[in-house]
Amino acid sequence: MIRIAGVQIAPVFLDAKATWEKLRDYIREAVSEGAKLVTWGETLLPGYPAWLSLSGGAKFNDDDQKTAYATYWREALDLNKSIIISEMKSLAAEQNVMLMGGIAERGGSSIYCTLLTIGQDGTIKGRHRKVKPTYEERLVWADGDGLGLRTYPLKDIKVGGLNCWENWLPLARASLHMQGEIIHVAVWPGSERNTKDITRFIALEGRSWVVSVSGLLRPTDFSHLKEEEFPMKKIMESHNGTLMNGGSVIVNPKGEAVAGPLIDEEGIIYADIDPSLAIEERQNLDISGHYSRSDIFNNPLREE
Repeated sequence: MIRIAGVQIAPVFLDAKATWEKLRDYIREAVSEGAKLVTWGETLLPGYPAWLSLSGGAKFNDDDQKTAYATYWREALDLNKSIIISEMKSLAAEQNVMLMGGIAERGGSSIYCTLLTIGQDGTIKGRHRKVKPTYEERLVWADGDGLGLRTYPLKDIKVGGLNCWENWLPLARASLHMQGEIIHVAVWPGSERNTKDITRFIALEGRSWVVSVSGLLRPTDFSHLKEEEFPMKKIMESHNGTLMNGGSVIVNPKGEAVAGPLIDEEGIIYADIDPSLAIEERQNLDISGHYSRSDIFNNPLREE
């Protein structure tokens, strides 16, 4: 049995250091409860770029949007230079825990939506940059690559993960299935509407354990910001109601929710993973094995 934990919290928006300090406490709590894999939501550090849809993010050459982008870039993490990344690695080794969660990654003057994996030995096992940011996300995130479409060992099983709507891409899911994925981590910015259908679908399709982990975002989460660094502060504070309500959930290979959904509150969801349940369920449908027919799908028939 392997205990996994999904941390659902709001970021200290556009403050990576403060968000990490908050997340670090939750990771320690999860480890104290026996978790060997701890996950958190998409780009939790330093936050999901939720201002785009509410502030006319597509305005060309707009000074306010440029300012917000520059602040977001400043708070994004450089994998080779960030003190936060160094502290993450040290924490993973100290606590003997695998960490897999979302960060905004700085690369040159661009930003990537990255799912970072740090092993129990404290080394970076992989970084998966979202292959195609969704809709308005393309205004702040660059396209990723295929280098991170990998699974990683945890004890005797394989763990893989995807960012948000990537989880709807059949070929992205298949690439992880074909590597023997048993636990699938799906990270989201927030909202149960994103997690409630696809989480069960992925579990039933792959006969896998699936943890969908989200963040929270509320109008009050922008109150600490300065307008000179984030001109959309008043717009975001005046939003009527919660922007992102969480929805973190863990589903077993039968498609049954075993933890969550967690709605409108911060907290941690847990599940004790029995890898043999995934194998049992694949007795009749193993899309990476006896049901794969790669001899056909890798060589489609073509008309002469």
